[in-house]
Amino acid sequence: MDIFAKYYDKFVGADYDLIVDFIDKKIKQYKNNSELICDLGCGTGCITSRLAKLGYDMIGVDANENMLMQAREKLSLLGLDSVLLLNQNITEFELYGTVDVIYSTLDTLNYIIYKRELRRLFYLVKNYLNYGGLFIFDINSEYKFKSTLNDGKFIYDFDDIFCCWQSDYEQKSGKCFHELTYFEKHKDGGFERFDSFQEQRFYSNEYIKAVSREHSFDILEVCDNYTSKAVTKHTERITYVMKINK
Repeated sequence: MDIFAKYYDKFVGADYDLIVDFIDKKIKQYKNNSELICDLGCGTGCITSRLAKLGYDMIGVDANENMLMQAREKLSLLGLDSVLLLNQNITEFELYGTVDVIYSTLDTLNYIIYKRELRRLFYLVKNYLNYGGLFIFDINSEYKFKSTLNDGKFIYDFDDIFCCWQSDYEQKSGKCFHELTYFEKHKDGGFERFDSFQEQRFYSNEYIKAVSREHSFDILEVCDNYTSKAVTKHTERITYVMKINK
């Protein structure tokens, strides 16, 4: 059982409306004729479904089949069965044609551990974007890895699930290791334990800029989270808005 996918929406607790509003505003600001949008690492479809409700034609890509099953159920309940969901690794994704906007949220790119795979993702994004298309994504800052996630311990306690999440950041390698222990409550009052492991990598602003230039992207904005504020030394999530120039 993929216990993380099952309870993902409870654990994340993101401000999805803030993210959706930001993406919608940037599309209208920089590419107002956009119709087809691809969500890389769409998870359970929380952002995909909100943008679909705004009228965008959506494609969701995720390597986790269980996440996509929940996304499909969510979309069906909203009457959004036309949204295409693809069970693919985002560093190897294949679309049926080009799109106007590609985005990836909630530090999905930090889960790409190898630099060659991040460069591969940029290559694919360039390949599947229409001329002038937008690439919007966020990454965790080094400040977050050092201050929040290094030796970080987080507890999630809900009626049906208890989770202990421990993170450790290795500055030399730029890698962050997450160990999660879950206790799922059964109807008879008993608990079943599950364990999982996740790994992320820090990417510097300099490296992101270099990869962007290599793949013909112009950086339009670098923001603090999904706001209009500039990045500071205490920014935890950095959001990039890029435009393909070839």
